[in-house]
Amino acid sequence: MGTLFKIAWRNVWRHGKRTALTIITMAFGLGLYIGMDSMLKGMDRSGLDNIINLSDSSLRVSTKAYEEERQSYPLDYGLPDPSALEAFIARDTLVEATSVRTRFVGQLSNGVDSIPVLAVAVEPERDARVLMLADFTEGSWFGNGGERQVVLGFRLAADLGLAVGDWVTLAARTRYEAQNADDFQVVGLINSSEPSINASGVFVDMADAETFLELDGLRTEIIVKMERRVNLTDAMKDSDGLAVAIEAAYPALDAQSFGDVGRQFLELAKAKSKSIGMIIFIMMLIAGVGIANTILMSVYSRIREIGVLRAFGFKPKDISRLFLIEGGIIGCVGSLAGVLFGIGLDAYFIFVGFPVESMMGEIDMGLPIWGNLYGEWNPDQMVVAAVVGVLVALFSSRSPARKASRLEVTNALRFV
Repeated sequence: MGTLFKIAWRNVWRHGKRTALTIITMAFGLGLYIGMDSMLKGMDRSGLDNIINLSDSSLRVSTKAYEEERQSYPLDYGLPDPSALEAFIARDTLVEATSVRTRFVGQLSNGVDSIPVLAVAVEPERDARVLMLADFTEGSWFGNGGERQVVLGFRLAADLGLAVGDWVTLAARTRYEAQNADDFQVVGLINSSEPSINASGVFVDMADAETFLELDGLRTEIIVKMERRVNLTDAMKDSDGLAVAIEAAYPALDAQSFGDVGRQFLELAKAKSKSIGMIIFIMMLIAGVGIANTILMSVYSRIREIGVLRAFGFKPKDISRLFLIEGGIIGCVGSLAGVLFGIGLDAYFIFVGFPVESMMGEIDMGLPIWGNLYGEWNPDQMVVAAVVGVLVALFSSRSPARKASRLEVTNALRFV
């Protein structure tokens, strides 16, 4: 085997340009696979973190009647006793904070243009303990002024030509079906990593909503923050367990856990990753064809050499092994180069990130991700990529190697 390896190593680099092109193609495909896998994992984690930290929290509780008509955000189905429910939820040792919200349909107008909106009444201080919207707010997450205040997504504000300090008219139907409208001062603009909030977020202080919507204490949902778990599976199990406990104690309520939302998100992510996988498969197929072509050309260019080796006592299986080793060398070098290229892509995506906002513009990717998207290290996939690269090379070399082993000694020696 030592002699075969020496001969194979020499022959691989005999045609350096051809071998280099094959290795580059293979390395590019494997490196791209590693980099894209890192981005997809980062996309999954970023999207799920946004769900927990910016939109739905670890758990959202409302009544079943409300959930049946959720698309219209009705003010007819409030929680029967929010304080008692929050006390029950707080018994779970993994719960860190809770807050109440009331969602409603409204109309936002700058005096010239009008836009229908889905608004949320919040208790600012308590809401900030559950979600991180305040951390992404330019201006203030509500203040102590006596005027009615509103916080908007920055893209929604841009559509209406609004800035911090401007006034906007909000119209909505009250709990008792009366139509009400009033001026609200824009005190903050949200520029978060959740594109839907940036594009359509409207938040008002619960104290203002009480009189503006005639709520009389009506709260449509409770949001819950649970202890952050590094493992997403554990986080889903925690929220699933609390949701089951709530629905068992309060049969009329509907508890939407992070597990439910997270699994739906991951299914969407899997569907998107299939297209990436298909691209990588095509690139590896091209690399495999390139390796097969390189080995086959090597066979045809060395027919007389094969005849000499056979005359010196090499058996057909030795000739076959020789060309398989050549393919394996190309595969190993290409895989190593691909892993190094992939590590470079990973490092860039992890420490620099992919600027989704500037690169994608107004395109909606269908995922709750905005701003800078960062990748994650994926050592397991690096190993998989390296193994796949070697296997592809060996498989691609198999047919040319068999062809070389079947050459007749006399015909090979007389070949011109």
